[in-house]
Amino acid sequence: MPFSPFKDPSLGHVMALDGTGNQSKSSTSHPSLQVKVVYWGPAEVGKTTSLVHVYNSLHEHAADALIKVQTTGGRTLWSEYGALEFEIPSTRGPVSTVVHVSAVTGQERFLNTREFTAASADGIMFVADSRRHRLDATKRSYEELLAYMPRTTPIMVQANFQDARDVLSPAMMHQVLLNVDSSRPPINTVFTVAKDGVNTVGAFLQLLCMVITKMASSNMGSESHDP
Repeated sequence: MPFSPFKDPSLGHVMALDGTGNQSKSSTSHPSLQVKVVYWGPAEVGKTTSLVHVYNSLHEHAADALIKVQTTGGRTLWSEYGALEFEIPSTRGPVSTVVHVSAVTGQERFLNTREFTAASADGIMFVADSRRHRLDATKRSYEELLAYMPRTTPIMVQANFQDARDVLSPAMMHQVLLNVDSSRPPINTVFTVAKDGVNTVGAFLQLLCMVITKMASSNMGSESHDP
């Protein structure tokens, strides 16, 4: 039976989206869904690196080339952007899904460019810097995110730099972020080493499944109240 994130959002099965792992491109003959996922976090934390690994790993689903707007030093100036296409099975038939993914700049001087991005996202991948000396920057970035995003938007956390010395474990990072606002817990906090691509794709797919499941539940709820 093909995997359906509408039924089972578990990470262990997420790669078999059509039962074969070889989904076809979106077709206008199917119902369609637009999803926006945003990578957020402090400066130089691995947002772009994570997104590039995801895009390269899922290149057969790329709708276009990944667009990067960077400074001459290689830091993100505006945001990276790309789109991935999937055909996702559901109980009502296949749904052609376009996932718009972007990574916003973490530099504090570009604060004003991030507000709209967070407010319009369907899901947030928060890339946390697990190194203890960067904890304050991570907390500031997370507080900023919560100030801009709707309360019901799912947040997935990558506890990045887990290969470095003197780091917080994913469980410790989860608790730190939970202490910022206990009423808005992240859905999960995972171990990542973005420069090596460790867990970056798995984290993205888990977030995507949670977002699609939430959207499907919302649609079913609204339909049940239709006269």
